[in-house]
Amino acid sequence: MAPPDPVQVRFATARDVPYIVEAWGELARFHEQFNPGFALSPRWRRAYTEYVEELLGRDDARVVVAWVPDALAGLAIGRITLLPAFFRHRRRGYVQDVYTRPPYRRRGIARRMVERLEAWLRSEGVRRVELTVASRNPEAVAFWVRLGYRPYMEYLSKEL
Repeated sequence: MAPPDPVQVRFATARDVPYIVEAWGELARFHEQFNPGFALSPRWRRAYTEYVEELLGRDDARVVVAWVPDALAGLAIGRITLLPAFFRHRRRGYVQDVYTRPPYRRRGIARRMVERLEAWLRSEGVRRVELTVASRNPEAVAFWVRLGYRPYMEYLSKEL
């Protein structure tokens, strides 16, 4: 008999919010090295707390958490978006954030969180999932490619 899995991947609840906020702050600070546009505002904690609390109450969004004993190991956020009516297939899944804290990487946690989001999206009738990934983060790009995601558009930006 296999030992119990020490990693629990599940949909988030209100009790998880403070831990999600802290982990997301780590993710934002990491992304800032790729693009200063990701710099956090002085009131980011309060604003992101309100944002996550709102997501938890929505039918078109899910927040997934991965817990190891006594610590949040990661988070993932997915949403259902709706394209304009002139498209035949309007409903799209969007993976907004996936983050595994450094001590817990290389254990399949991010993959499991994404699989949980994909299962939810599939159950909601969504057949296409999209995301953005920092092109200057080859480890993240490789992760998504391993999961079957393929580039289909280039996302460009310009500072004015």
